[in-house]
Amino acid sequence: GRQMRLNNNLRYSATHSRVSISPLPFAVQSYTTTMAASAAPRFRPSNATILSSQSDVFTDFLRAKLEDDLESVPGIGPASKASLQAAGIETTHHLIGQFLLLRDPDCQAHMDAFHIWLSEVGVTGGQKNNVIMAISQKVDVWIPGTWDDSLMDE
Repeated sequence: GRQMRLNNNLRYSATHSRVSISPLPFAVQSYTTTMAASAAPRFRPSNATILSSQSDVFTDFLRAKLEDDLESVPGIGPASKASLQAAGIETTHHLIGQFLLLRDPDCQAHMDAFHIWLSEVGVTGGQKNNVIMAISQKVDVWIPGTWDDSLMDE
């Protein structure tokens, strides 16, 4: 499969990814995902219900000071929080760190990699799209260019 080196500590392959990261202050384990090279995008902004049904929650999150509690992130409830903590992600800051570790110059590939990682640690269903939308937009305020508005044109 096609492999990309994202930085000195992270490698992502579109066909069979094996990502290992170290050393970090929290335990981000190695994980493996198999996906077809021609697989459709995993992350779809149109599936992020936070943009329509909970728009106040989303805008409040973007405007507010970043809180450590994972449940402050739209889309993360008690079950997802427990799954993330089991994977070594204890705070919102850790989650953003994981998001940034998966950075890819191609925004869709970056969001897809984060979607896959969220799936592997046990974040369920459509909530992944809400978490990705919230985290990517929050980070884009600090690091412009993290998010690409053309993803909304699907």
